[in-house]
Amino acid sequence: MNSTTRTTNSELNRQRQRLETLVQPTPRALGLSQVFRSLGDRLLNFFTGTEELRIWQSTRNGHQVWFAHDPITNRTRSFYSEQDVRQWLDNRYYE
Repeated sequence: MNSTTRTTNSELNRQRQRLETLVQPTPRALGLSQVFRSLGDRLLNFFTGTEELRIWQSTRNGHQVWFAHDPITNRTRSFYSEQDVRQWLDNRYYE
């Protein structure tokens, strides 16, 4: 009975690993999603003609990161705190 239990547990572990690989995105899939997101953002900006600054927040390696994209200069900057974003905005305004 022990050999049957071991075989069953081993098979269950293999099935679990196969299922986990289906659920977890691959680095290539992440890259493609970023490409499509960027393409969508550019198309939206092209059709709407917006030149407004865009600011958003994301999580990287468990830390909150702020991003700011300036469509006039076509540059995106990253910041590690909201205060840093505010300071950059103030400096940008007075330049």
